[in-house]
Amino acid sequence: VVAVGAAGALAVVLAFTPRLRSQTASKKQSSGAGHVASAPAKNPEVIARYIKEFKPKGSVETDVAGDLGKYLTFKSEYATEFAARPDVEEGELLQVTDWKLLTPKDYDRTCFHFEVDVKGSSIEHLVNGSQGKALSVYATNDAERVQTFMKKMNIDPYAVVSVEEIAPQPDGVTAITTAEKLFITYLDLFGRPTREFLKKLFTFAEDIEEKVQIAELTLDRKMEEFQDRQARALTFCDYLLEFKSLRIPLDKYTELLPTIKQRVYSICSSSDYRPGKCQLLVVREDWVAKGGETKFGLCSSFLTDIRKGSYAICHSTHSVMQMPENKQAHIFMAGLGTGLAPFRAYVEQRKYEKSKGHKVGGMTLFFGGRYAKAEYYYRDEFEAFEAEGLVKCCNAWSRDQAHKVYVQHKILEEADSIWEHMGKDRSTGYFFLCGSKQPEKDVYAALLKIMKDKGRLSDAQAQAKMDKLQADGRYVTEVY
Repeated sequence: VVAVGAAGALAVVLAFTPRLRSQTASKKQSSGAGHVASAPAKNPEVIARYIKEFKPKGSVETDVAGDLGKYLTFKSEYATEFAARPDVEEGELLQVTDWKLLTPKDYDRTCFHFEVDVKGSSIEHLVNGSQGKALSVYATNDAERVQTFMKKMNIDPYAVVSVEEIAPQPDGVTAITTAEKLFITYLDLFGRPTREFLKKLFTFAEDIEEKVQIAELTLDRKMEEFQDRQARALTFCDYLLEFKSLRIPLDKYTELLPTIKQRVYSICSSSDYRPGKCQLLVVREDWVAKGGETKFGLCSSFLTDIRKGSYAICHSTHSVMQMPENKQAHIFMAGLGTGLAPFRAYVEQRKYEKSKGHKVGGMTLFFGGRYAKAEYYYRDEFEAFEAEGLVKCCNAWSRDQAHKVYVQHKILEEADSIWEHMGKDRSTGYFFLCGSKQPEKDVYAALLKIMKDKGRLSDAQAQAKMDKLQADGRYVTEVY
């Protein structure tokens, strides 16, 4: 983003696509324009590259080029600063330093390893996946799809538009971007609308029949048709292109469309073990809409397509997955699919603590997937950790044999150890569960059974035991 402030007058923020280098800085005083809550690009070469890329490839109206030109040319007079997204004040523009596909190319599930460089950033010490931290990622829309939409809607991609509606700034400061970057970086153009959107949209239709058609979709008697559209996963873009008489001023799109929201991912690395790095374990979300078309999640697709050298807007977020302070406490971990992520960070943290001379407790990992060959993420690492004695891996591959094996079965096999560290008086162990919500009840039932069988407890006593473990923060779940 660029913040611009003329002496005692104006400050402008220009948003740019997040593949250019920038670092978030604390709020600083602009020249006579108050405080600018934006992320300046400190590297002059990056700004030069941005300006070069930003320059229109074709003919542009004089007033548009003039507005951009004066803010970029007279940066000192206008206190111009670049920032990624002024509406995400805590966001950092981080460079991608690694991307690896973890599943076979022809597999029906796309899972991959993703890494960003956090060294020197404000979140460098706030992204340890073992310490109750997750990473929020802000995706961008596919540029080609956006350009197609803008061409059909006859929107000038280089037109300057204010984003004050979604990124309010202090007095004397304003935020602007180009139309193209508004639709790529800010607005959730390919998200799924509610009927509230249609209540606003119909007023922009010039054709009376289309105006009525849109308005009727907000009525209860048209609920079945609207739900059918939802089942077919129609997007804001689909509605905007469907009704040909729509005439929407550029500055009204920020009122019509929501912004792209963060997607939170568990961090699969320890920043003590891997200084300056933050790593994620991600699966691309997909589903089949009514009609048979495969749809993909925005952020997981963004991360699927991004590669080393690109940039993403991210910030640290709180997570309940925090290792106990007691380094000698036994930790049981049940990871389902990409729910393995925080537990890789746990094992790395224990590895780091051990390397510093600390005595560390045992760890038991219950990892669930379909096929070991395709879904044993970070296999070499875990086998090395297990060989070292850091962790015992009890993997459940549901389809590698004739009968189904799930994590709850592996948990029951470790009944003696679980009772020893979780059930007995003065025990200090912890149990963490992360991943799909569906198996949660089966895992819980397995733990209840262990309490009853090994502790010879009644149903009520076993339930009370589990309730206390949960209340004491020794049984923790993060399911979705």
